[in-house]
Formats: sequence, structure tokens, C-alpha cells
Amino acid sequence: MTAPGAEPLPAYCAGLSELQKQVLDDTPYVHFLGLKVSRENDGTTCYQLCFREEHIGNPLLRTFHGGILASFGEVVASLHVLEDAGLQQQPLCTSLTFDYLRPAFSGTIRAVPRVVRSGRRFIVVSVDIFLDKSHVSTGRFIYAR
Repeated sequence: MTAPGAEPLPAYCAGLSELQKQVLDDTPYVHFLGLKVSRENDGTTCYQLCFREEHIGNPLLRTFHGGILASFGEVVASLHVLEDAGLQQQPLCTSLTFDYLRPAFSGTIRAVPRVVRSGRRFIVVSVDIFLDKSHVSTGRFIYAR
């Protein structure tokens, strides 16, 4: 189901599971963000977000809004949990902590997720966000199984 006024997911989402595609398609905010997901040659998933005027946090410095960064991190963590833990439904984020390390100026940011711990009840995911080679923020997300 595509949100009203939103475009269907483009072909760059090839290589994702059907559940991951459904989560992306059913989340209107993902369409607003403009998230790009692709597979690298080595099989790893690449998550990117290109700067748009709607993402501005500080118009004088032309930086990403902090809420855009945190939302991007949460969507990436959710997709990574689906892929890594093999869940059959969208995971529920029960807690998150997000650290802003430096301003994320306009450009293309990329997210690098990793599972910190996968237990019987919870899965902890860390997402590092980079602008070029500069580490701009880190998020830790806890998902209930």
C-alpha cells in the first residue's frame, strides 16, 4: 500500500526481502525521506539519504535536521534487524538513544548498521551515520522480538 501522493518504491530496492519492501512501502515517512537502499558487490546493504530542502535543520549552515538523522537511523536499524534476525513481521523499537557528534552538512549521508546483541527477548542495533568520511551521529536501537 503506497501512501497518498507518494510514489511507489523504485527499482533500487532490488535485493531486499519482500517483508523489507513491504515495510518501506507501508511507511509514508520513508517516501518523504527519500531513502535509497542498494546492494554492494560484496553483498552488504548500502543505505543512503541525499540532502533535500525539506531536510534542513539550520538554513544558514544548510545542515540536516536532527529528526531527519534519527528517523533515517531508525528506519535503517529496522531494515537491518529484519535482514539479520530473519523476523516475520516489522520489529517494534522499544528504546533509542541518538548521539549527534557533529553537524551533518548538505550532501549524501550513509548509514552503517550492526547488531550489537541478539538475545531471546531483545535485539540491540547500532547505526553509525557518515557524511563522506566524517562520522556525524550514532544511534542505538532496542527492538523487542
